Amino acid sequence: MGLLLALAAIAVVLITEQLIKPGYFIKSAVKLACFGGAIIIYSVITGKKITSVIFLRRLKDARPLILSVLFCFFGMAAAFLIFRSQLDLVNIRDNLMAKENLTRENCLYVFAYIIIVNSFLEESFFWGFISHLLENRRLGFLLSALLFALYHIGIVSGWFNPLIFLICIGGLALVGLFLQWLAEHFGSIAGSWIAHGSANVAINIIGALLIFGIL
Repeated sequence: MGLLLALAAIAVVLITEQLIKPGYFIKSAVKLACFGGAIIIYSVITGKKITSVIFLRRLKDARPLILSVLFCFFGMAAAFLIFRSQLDLVNIRDNLMAKENLTRENCLYVFAYIIIVNSFLEESFFWGFISHLLENRRLGFLLSALLFALYHIGIVSGWFNPLIFLICIGGLALVGLFLQWLAEHFGSIAGSWIAHGSANVAINIIGALLIFGIL
């Protein structure tokens, strides 16, 4: 039941983003309703607390988390520098400003939402909810990482040549496994959420530089 709810939520979000193509704020509202709704419905059906469903617990030890934060931030920045020559920066900027309706006036608000709220939503849905639906934990990890990568295909399509695109998808799956490992290591999605948010900080700094014409 939980897996069907998760797949249905992903399907609705992808249809909205790739076929209907509304503005960013509407897409975000649909995503929040679908991902959050699936978690809430599952919580009601099973009688489990939402914090239990999404694996949100007190961090076992937050001190080592600083290394993960630095790794995610600088790793994302390094990946951009390595693959910068393969990126169509003009197309990415036009995509952000036209397709996503981002402007110089609202981009900072959107990026703050992505860093704080969207990262928590994805961690709750993919690493907290989906990865714990299967009895076989390894299969649960692989399934959530695969769905995480496939979900992001629509976001990065058209930004790279086909080879780099495939590498990007494989990289997203590996990132997913790493975030899942962080959640398990720290005993809560709070650990992976903070790391995810730090990676989004790097991505959004690059996005802001593009929108303001610095890159």
